[in-house]
Amino acid sequence: MKLVNLTTFFDTFGKAGKPRMNMSIYRESFKCACGKSHWFDESIKIVCEGTGMKIAVLCPEEAFITSLKIKTFMVFKFKGFESISGAQIKTEGDAVLLASVFKLMRLQ
Repeated sequence: MKLVNLTTFFDTFGKAGKPRMNMSIYRESFKCACGKSHWFDESIKIVCEGTGMKIAVLCPEEAFITSLKIKTFMVFKFKGFESISGAQIKTEGDAVLLASVFKLMRLQ
């Protein structure tokens, strides 16, 4: 996983949309941009969904965001998460950008 700034993170994430997938079947740990592994469950905040079974999630402990690819076999069998990239929310500008994206994804 590569760490990038927040603007680059969203530029490389691609087309983003409101989280709509039923995530209840996806239970496994994932490598977070903070450097730790976290268990994926309903407590993990999903910022947005992307094309190709990607999601952007917030770190439950620190100010980081991580792009995850949901790995499947034949679309139906869950095989785990692949951490693609991450960013640290360092500045007030980063926090405002993230809050704006989060709010926009809830309005769609």
